Amino acid sequence: MKLRNRVAFYFVSRLFWLMLIWGSLIVISTLLFSFFLGHNKIETPRLSISKIVADTVVMDQQLSINSKTKEDLLKNQMWVQVLDEQGNEIFFFNKPKTIPNHYIPGELVSDYLYPAKKGYQLSTWYETKNNQDLTWVLGKPMKSNNPFLYWMNNLWIFSIIVIGILIALFFGKQLGAPLLYMVSWIENLSKGKYEEPFYYWKFHSKKRRLNKAEYKTYRELMQALSKLTSTLQKNTEERELLEKTREEWMTGVSHDLKTPLSVIKGYSVLLSSTEYDWEQEKVRHFAKTMEERVEYMEELIEDFSLTFQLKNEALPIQREEKNLVEVINNVLEQLKRLPESENKIFFFEPNNNTILFNMDERYLKRAVENLIANSIKHNPPNTKVRIILHEDSLEREIQLTIEDDGVGMDHETVERLFDRYFRGISASSNISGTGLGMAIARQIVIAHDGYIEIDSKPQLGTKCKIIFPLEL
Repeated sequence: MKLRNRVAFYFVSRLFWLMLIWGSLIVISTLLFSFFLGHNKIETPRLSISKIVADTVVMDQQLSINSKTKEDLLKNQMWVQVLDEQGNEIFFFNKPKTIPNHYIPGELVSDYLYPAKKGYQLSTWYETKNNQDLTWVLGKPMKSNNPFLYWMNNLWIFSIIVIGILIALFFGKQLGAPLLYMVSWIENLSKGKYEEPFYYWKFHSKKRRLNKAEYKTYRELMQALSKLTSTLQKNTEERELLEKTREEWMTGVSHDLKTPLSVIKGYSVLLSSTEYDWEQEKVRHFAKTMEERVEYMEELIEDFSLTFQLKNEALPIQREEKNLVEVINNVLEQLKRLPESENKIFFFEPNNNTILFNMDERYLKRAVENLIANSIKHNPPNTKVRIILHEDSLEREIQLTIEDDGVGMDHETVERLFDRYFRGISASSNISGTGLGMAIARQIVIAHDGYIEIDSKPQLGTKCKIIFPLEL
């Protein structure tokens, strides 16, 4: 059952039970009131009110009853009243002083139904005599007017009130407790406390709470809140780690920038000094070194720009069909000329001489270069680097695998390898690394609708697998 339907059923069912209980209490109260206040109403007077009505005569607009009826009334300690249409008394006999001479609408009915309320029992008769609508009231004191019944009645009324309050509290807890609990939970999240309300855990275990009916109703919502709490907690931890890593990364990049700048500044001071007359060959050497440092700084700035473009999906990819075998082979030949490539063993194994792929050659070469360079720069001499390119016509995909038998990486490094602010090695004077290469490579692969999988273990090497889908 869906959450909305389950919540509706939960509220309707609780409302039904509440109405049923209250209805039962009202019925029981009515029955008990009838018993306590009208327990003697079944007593039947010895005189018949119909006989009294028959013996009532009208003479000169005055009512009277015969002497025999009066004797019977006195003998049985009874009285009689005759009322007009307005409830005013126009005749009475043997009426006690406490009996009213005027009745408001409904008063006779109340006194008839609940004789114990006033201590006497009434019988009534309605008839028209001499063109007048008259009401006869025959009264008799109750034989037993036990005050205990009155207190029992009050006690029951008090009990009904207490029971009603307890029922209201019970249903209020069932209906409101889960909502208040979730409100407290959301309030904790708004304050940056990514945990369930702790106060409730003091009295109820989580397992017991989740098994309660009122909490089961909101199961999906509770699970969503739990998932949201975990997500927010994880995001907070990742953000803190990102800030810390970014600070470390900025420190490394600052060092990387200072190193070529210090070289350029040093050579500039030497060349501008009047104390030395440098030979032409020496000047060219200084200029060449400065050029290399400037190129590195340009590369670093370009990486800054590229990584933010990739992050914001603003990279201007211009794709056209090219031979991927030729592109990767050119990249590999360039990387073999790096100083770090000495004493490294390379293998390039395509399954076809021509594998056409719709690509942006410039950026894809950059991604492949970064991935292969990672295996070259961070492994010892005699490391074998194998590049396998395979076109799978059945699966309609291209698989590019770059693997080595070098030092490998631990799980934490693999998990953070493609973070923009993570460096697997500390920044040093080695100007070949900016700390952005792997993040850039991954984003370029994604821009070509592909994805990367990394499998690496310490001392067992690294395997990087790239999958590109082929267009249908």
